[in-house]
Amino acid sequence: MTAAKQVTGEQQVRSFVAIPAGWNVFLPNFGLPKLSHRAPLDREASNVQPSFYGRVVMEPGSTNETRSLACGELAATPQVETLALLVERGLCTFRQKATNAFSAGYKALLVSNTISGLAKVPDMTAGSAVDDRAVEIPAWSIDLSDGQALRNWILGDARLVIQVSDSPRRPNIGPFQEDVFGLRQVFSK
Repeated sequence: MTAAKQVTGEQQVRSFVAIPAGWNVFLPNFGLPKLSHRAPLDREASNVQPSFYGRVVMEPGSTNETRSLACGELAATPQVETLALLVERGLCTFRQKATNAFSAGYKALLVSNTISGLAKVPDMTAGSAVDDRAVEIPAWSIDLSDGQALRNWILGDARLVIQVSDSPRRPNIGPFQEDVFGLRQVFSK
């Protein structure tokens, strides 16, 4: 999956490419707790993708520090607006970052890589499929230069707003494979 991320600030609109976390492929819990369940993304659920629209902030107190990591307990966010937390990769697991952000009231997590290039970013998972199901917040990984650009933008314009939506990759259909709509392509000579 790839995510198209559109960022809007006071001066301009920019788009970035982001890699969604492994736990984004699970649907959030719906309904009563005892009746709620999660399901892996399948063709019936392919139109329900994790998305986010809201303001991006850095960890409180991190503006004077060199890194914002979210490896420890975070201060609670005001519940008057939807916030995403921008952090850097390192020092703790992706699951810890996501759990800390969720516990503090953030609705999404952006993890900036510490090296250039999205190809060098490992899959952002919580460790296993069971752990992935336990994470309650959508997250995306972004390139080092995009992370630095967002950080500079936040420091200069506190009204930075992003819109993120995942779009599933559509693999090539081979012999006897189904696409997301259940259609098959069969080759014969």
